[in-house]
Amino acid sequence: MPFTSLRPWPLAPRPFGEEAFGSWLGRIASRYQLSVIQTWEINQLGTLPALTSAGWILFPAVPGSTLELLAALARLSFDRLVRIQTPPEWMVDRPSLPYCFRCLVLNSADISSPRWKRRWFDPDVKGCEEHETDLEHIPAAILRQAPNMEHLISLVSKYRRESSET
Repeated sequence: MPFTSLRPWPLAPRPFGEEAFGSWLGRIASRYQLSVIQTWEINQLGTLPALTSAGWILFPAVPGSTLELLAALARLSFDRLVRIQTPPEWMVDRPSLPYCFRCLVLNSADISSPRWKRRWFDPDVKGCEEHETDLEHIPAAILRQAPNMEHLISLVSKYRRESSET
């Protein structure tokens, strides 16, 4: 376990197997009513990596030392966090990000924990395997406005509602 003066988090949401790292970090920030940036800084995770046009939801892979610290804080295995990292080739600026709304808000593993699936960042993915539908898209500029996962879900819902009204 890496040395840190910080104590493990009292409550640490577990990452879902198909979840993106940014989604997991966003859920932690929501749990403590912080922004992802505040969560990063308060937990002394080092220099925040350069983010894409989509902000923290499309979080770049982080160094092993940062993953070790996060694993200690969340009482998780290092390997679990390695598996949810975003592959470097998926880290491209995009005008919008694809997602499946039903998968996003109806997490079959935990209905109270919406999560962004990692595979939605794959530039070659066009549809939802689970629902056999095309993925929806949300402008990256809207996603950048969200400080954490709770707000991101609210913004996605608002965008969908407003889009359906026009």
